[in-house]
Amino acid sequence: MHPGGSFTDESSAAFEIAQTIGGNVFSAVFVAGLIIAQFTSGLAAQASGSRLLYAMGRDGVLPKRIFGVLHRGFQTPWGSIVVVGVVGLIAMFLDVATSTSFVNFGAFIAFAMVNISVVVLAVKARREGKRVNVLLDYVAPSIGAIVIIGLLTQLDSNALIIGAVWLVIGIVILASLTGGFRRQPPHVEGEAFAG
Repeated sequence: MHPGGSFTDESSAAFEIAQTIGGNVFSAVFVAGLIIAQFTSGLAAQASGSRLLYAMGRDGVLPKRIFGVLHRGFQTPWGSIVVVGVVGLIAMFLDVATSTSFVNFGAFIAFAMVNISVVVLAVKARREGKRVNVLLDYVAPSIGAIVIIGLLTQLDSNALIIGAVWLVIGIVILASLTGGFRRQPPHVEGEAFAG
């Protein structure tokens, strides 16, 4: 619908397209819908993220004093809500490309680790004398991991730096919780996610 591929501001290209399609009325409806969608998405992220941090704090994965306490009156994890809110406020200073790349960094790392885990479990199963499928247990996850790592290298450099710092912080926390990876990490109970 937009003539050409150049926009005044790439981060608001959808608004320009909406204005081209339906003028000021349609662009106003579009912006109203966008505001509602962003608000509800942020609210869902705030609620789910804070509950996850609460469960981790309650079970000793994160510091209990901050993350594992509930507000006396509202019975909500107020420390976790504040932490998620602060992270959200800091994210307001990132541009769209960096913030999207940062989210993609986390997703790519998680997906790559899933593929690598399949290969590791297959190696372990084979050592135990169990039957494995070469295509499904070695080839497919190896190709998946290579493709995902290739995509990871194409992300915004700021996102790679921020993501790498975030990953290192996570590894340091995990190392401290497991005594230098000598014992199992604390277990997060499933019922924490209900309600």
